[in-house]
Amino acid sequence: MFTNSKLAKSVRLACAFGAVSTISFSGAVAAQEAEEAADSVEKIEVTGSRIRRTDIEGANPVTVMTRVDIEKFGITSIGDVLQAIPSAGSAINTNNNNGGNGTTTINIRGIGSNRTLVLVNGKRWAPGLTGSVDLNNIPSSIIERIEVLKDGASAVYGSDAVAGVVNIITRQDFEGVHASGYLGQYDEGDGNKESWDIGFGVANDRGNVYFNVSYVEEEPTFAGDREISAVPVFGAPTGYGGSSGTPNGRFWYFDDEATSFNVQNDGQGGLIPWTGSSAFNFAPLNYLSTPQERINLYSQGRYELTDNVSVNVTGFYGNRRSSQLLAPTPLFIGNAAGTSGVTIAANNPYNPTGLDLTDTAGFGEANSLFFAGRRMMEAGYREFAQNVDQFQFNGGFDGVIELGDQEYYWDATYTYADITQNTLTDGLLNMDRVALALGDVDTCAATDGCVPLNFFGGATAIGEGTITQEMLDYIQFTAQDAANSTLESYSANISGEVFELPAGYLAFAAGYEKRWQSGYDQPDALIAAGITSGNSRQPTSGSFSVEEVYLEVAIPLISDVEFIEQLDLELATRYSDYSNFGDTTNSKVGLKWRINEDVLVRGTWSEAFRAPSLSELFLGNSDSFATLIDPCNGGEAANANSPGCAGIPAAYEQPNPQIRTTVGGNADLAPEEAESFTYGFVYSPAQVEGLSITFDVFDIEVDNAVSTVGAQRILDACATTGTTFCSLIERNSGGVVTELFNGLVNLGGQTTSGFDYNVAYNFDTEYGDFRVNWDGTYVDERTSIFVDPVTGESISENDAGKAFDRDVIPRIRTNLSVTWAYEDWTANYLVRFIGGTTEACSFDDDTDDAGNYLEDTLCSDPGVSVFAEDGSLESKDSFNELDAMAYHDASVGYSVTENLRLTFGVNNLWDADPEISYTTFANSFDPSMYEIPGRFFYGRINVDF
Repeated sequence: MFTNSKLAKSVRLACAFGAVSTISFSGAVAAQEAEEAADSVEKIEVTGSRIRRTDIEGANPVTVMTRVDIEKFGITSIGDVLQAIPSAGSAINTNNNNGGNGTTTINIRGIGSNRTLVLVNGKRWAPGLTGSVDLNNIPSSIIERIEVLKDGASAVYGSDAVAGVVNIITRQDFEGVHASGYLGQYDEGDGNKESWDIGFGVANDRGNVYFNVSYVEEEPTFAGDREISAVPVFGAPTGYGGSSGTPNGRFWYFDDEATSFNVQNDGQGGLIPWTGSSAFNFAPLNYLSTPQERINLYSQGRYELTDNVSVNVTGFYGNRRSSQLLAPTPLFIGNAAGTSGVTIAANNPYNPTGLDLTDTAGFGEANSLFFAGRRMMEAGYREFAQNVDQFQFNGGFDGVIELGDQEYYWDATYTYADITQNTLTDGLLNMDRVALALGDVDTCAATDGCVPLNFFGGATAIGEGTITQEMLDYIQFTAQDAANSTLESYSANISGEVFELPAGYLAFAAGYEKRWQSGYDQPDALIAAGITSGNSRQPTSGSFSVEEVYLEVAIPLISDVEFIEQLDLELATRYSDYSNFGDTTNSKVGLKWRINEDVLVRGTWSEAFRAPSLSELFLGNSDSFATLIDPCNGGEAANANSPGCAGIPAAYEQPNPQIRTTVGGNADLAPEEAESFTYGFVYSPAQVEGLSITFDVFDIEVDNAVSTVGAQRILDACATTGTTFCSLIERNSGGVVTELFNGLVNLGGQTTSGFDYNVAYNFDTEYGDFRVNWDGTYVDERTSIFVDPVTGESISENDAGKAFDRDVIPRIRTNLSVTWAYEDWTANYLVRFIGGTTEACSFDDDTDDAGNYLEDTLCSDPGVSVFAEDGSLESKDSFNELDAMAYHDASVGYSVTENLRLTFGVNNLWDADPEISYTTFANSFDPSMYEIPGRFFYGRINVDF
């Protein structure tokens, strides 16, 4: 007994899932066809539930993107498409160079990409060691539609479904051949992209086979080719934000009488005083967008063994070759740089000081090597090149069990996935050999292959300078790293209707899953030994398993009474038993109230959890070099109101903005816990055919979150309180931070709340058919809670509408598209709006050449200055406003024949520049939210046979 109108349900089904090649349809014809097909509408699963239904509108808010919707974005990665939806927050992509690794992830609600579960055809897609899925390796040409569930769903799917679920549905029952080609380029003449694919399908009444091959190549752009990214900090004075590791070197040492020298090479072998304007501008020598090449093979097949049993197989292989490029290695030595046992010997033939300078002497002591930095231009770029192979196999059986009038749908599946990554890194230095080459010349001469290093000589360009190839051959090496993660699982599910209640049939779904995950990261031996000029890290290795059962029921409560056409209660619970931390049970309650054919009211409360990833559990201690501002600059005397700066000498000056920070895994991590609450309505008025309005409120709270405190937060909190996080910082006698531990712990959590809305309207006129779609998300609150792992003190920060720690959180994001179709022509105009954002804007007490504080000249809200008795700037709470902005994309398509279609488009039509940010690590804008500057032109050809 189905109480909802079969016609209405069929039309909604066609709109969401079937109308992928049109944008509207005639009301009379569609109604007639839908009425004829109503009796044969099959039951399907919609993301968020395992129960098969005929009504696609459930208690969970789900957004559907068809293949046509995806092509409107005019880009080659499905990851970039998903990052552009309004509910998505900041996530890594191929525009992340320093800190990127060629992957693109999705971060629903902005609470972490590893808190969004990714499925393909309802099956878990293999994540990497970090727990996030690389969406670049899922070719867009195999996709029929994408369902995005914006609600917690651990009760149905298990771990990771905290903020939502992305379910990618591939083409089914395709017959024939389809092929497409794509070419694109920025108006600057760079960033070329191309994509080619071909798919074959055969189907009959017993089964089908589909095979697809795709190729994507994306060329890089350089940071120096865009004004905003050509300097370390856009708008700041020359040299600001640059590196002390210059081609001519910076040397800060104390002679045998403890006299301080802070000098640089004059380019002719002499030493002159160092000035801040001499800092090296490394920015132009970095990628702005990174290159990659992807080859993907995908196949799927299904065959009916009997009328009620089918076998199905899916196979995927993908290869990605990607790279990132940084300026040549800055070689840093001295006690401020954290080296130990390095001496520049007096008899080194290139040492102009005539002194034995050693990093074992403290700040201000005789013959102390406090800091020395030189950009090794002769060694060339640092290039990080990944070669990633991903394989996934799903195979199993499904069918129908008929018991009387009831049908029960079942499936049993085996999954195996393997991701192997090999990384080559060029431009690194062996620090043990550097120490020998700088040390006593006689010891060097007695060591096989050792050549004295000319550390004090200058360089003029990449590959050109006073360091010879013979010197480089001794100290340089190419790192070879290997990483792997595997996923293996068995699962079985069954669903159907149990018995009839007065308001309809009680339906259920139940299932069992056993899953194993394992992985490792094996760094190069020199990196693991900690004797590299780059980041060192220890090996990672570990595994865990989980066994799960779940039950889901849909109970019809009331039907066919005044104001209640149908009222359904949805319940689900899942029990998970992990080998590493124990068990957890998570449940869900949903309510779906259809008032009439026009209005549906819905709401859910759900528990969710996330098991720590392999990397979080087993990551070996590793280094990072984030750009930080030490709040204790000037020592105790300049920071009288900062108890955490007590004992630091007044002469202390942070020698390098990039402070070595250690991070690492924690095998004792507990799972994250979460609660989410959503409620809203769907309104499809019969009086306005083609109009649909949805509105859903969301509220998510994550507890026991796995995270790091944050290096800058650790420094600031310790300085302000004198206790909080101070145990994580070590300084030497000169005040320099020699160790900052920012490891993983279960520390506090985060909350986020707001609402989503969507207005879609299809209508036809004598001038063509139109579709208008307006989709948006508003973030009302986002609070992060951090707990000192030693003292237990907590810090709560409300950062809704802020950009914090490179995480852009605009209050509002919205996409508005208008699509027109007339005969053989189509056109689309898409506006992607990003709301305003506020970020902290601290430039310490830095000034420009005229003596003006940078906070006054660069920050849009410089705040109120507080000066000390000596007239120096003591404190200022400054902020920078990132204004609201929008990207405009346009395209036009023409069907030359029934089988040939051409499309031409331009993204960022009005050449909008990204908003300037002063909290990002590079480029002066956040690439996880904003695009690189420039118009992007592209063309696409689609052929079907």
